[in-house]
Amino acid sequence: KEPIQAILPQLKDVYNMSLKYGLIDNALASGMLHAYRAFFTGSLLKPFSKEVALFMRNNSERHKRKLMHLSVLPISNGISFLCGRSGPQIAEEFITEENLAEALQNKESTVCEAMLAIKMMCSFIFRRLDEVKATARQYLELFERQGRASAQFV
Repeated sequence: KEPIQAILPQLKDVYNMSLKYGLIDNALASGMLHAYRAFFTGSLLKPFSKEVALFMRNNSERHKRKLMHLSVLPISNGISFLCGRSGPQIAEEFITEENLAEALQNKESTVCEAMLAIKMMCSFIFRRLDEVKATARQYLELFERQGRASAQFV
C-alpha cells in the first residue's frame, strides 16, 4: 500500500486538467482535496502556502464558489497559524462559530469536520490542550447532532 501522500500529484493533475477543459466543479473539488490531504500529510508549508493562496485567489476572482472558499479557508489560516504569520494567533480566531454555522446551514458536514480537525491539530501542535479538549467535544457533538458520526480524526 502507498501512503496518502502518493495521491497528491494525481489530485494536482486532476485539478489542472479539469481547469484546462472547463470542468470547474471537478477542478475545485480536486483542489480542495489536494489542499486538505497536503495539510494533514506534512507538506512543506512555504510552497504549500503559495498553492493554497493561488487556489483561493482563483476561486474568489473567477469561480466564486463560496463553499470551496469556506472549505479551504481553515487550511489557509492553519498554515498562517503554524508559520507564525500575522493573522490568527489562536485556533479560535480562524475558525469561527459563524463559519461553522454557515457550513451547517448548507448541510456541509465534511466542511465542518475539516474546520474542526484543523483547529484541533493546530491547537495540539502548540500544546493548547484546553482548546484541543473543547474542539474534540465540539467535533463529537457535531456528529451526534446530525444522527451520524464520521469522526475520522478523533
